[in-house]
Amino acid sequence: MNCGVAIQFLPMDAGDDDDEVCRIVDEVIAYIDSTGVDYYVGPFETTIEGDYDLCMEIVKNCQLVGAKAGCGHMMTYVKIDYRAEGDVMSTDHKIGKYHPTDAEFAPKEEASAA
Repeated sequence: MNCGVAIQFLPMDAGDDDDEVCRIVDEVIAYIDSTGVDYYVGPFETTIEGDYDLCMEIVKNCQLVGAKAGCGHMMTYVKIDYRAEGDVMSTDHKIGKYHPTDAEFAPKEEASAA
């Protein structure tokens, strides 16, 4: 895994309608889920992990999925961790110890006990 990307997708034309914002963001997250990459949904962004080219394709498609969901104006903020040679640090390694009840991201010793 040579790439990790944090994606913050913001529907700009949903106004103050929190339900509409969540509906559109949920569509984008459902798309990310459908790609099969490892991902972690946080309160402000979703982090994906995988091959660089696949991650960049997913970033591009998030806008198209948002538009298909009815969003005409969106802002997307992206942070990219990339290594041309070797692997980047995984989400599990970065935050797993802070989420011991989440078996997927728990440290390996705790995950095997769950």
